[in-house]
Amino acid sequence: MISKKLLSVITVCKNEPFIESTCQSICSQTNQNFEWIIIDGASDDNTLEIIKRYQERADILISEPDDGIYPAMNKGINLARGKYLLFMNGGDMLFDE
Repeated sequence: MISKKLLSVITVCKNEPFIESTCQSICSQTNQNFEWIIIDGASDDNTLEIIKRYQERADILISEPDDGIYPAMNKGINLARGKYLLFMNGGDMLFDE
């Protein structure tokens, strides 16, 4: 039986200078029972390079042009399989592990 994860963490970004702190925060959680969806709006700085360092942990990584933050968030929502959604965008961090 495949267990469904209750939580989907969605990260939406484009040219985000603080994306690494967000990725580190998500990956450092002691409870990793969540899916992680990253929607990048075709960053043209080093955001995608940083994200790719954490790609092994991500369940879904999409980098393509979009129409802004809200369409990108909706894309993440449509891909999410969890019962609950948590948006952790660039620069957001969880309080602790």
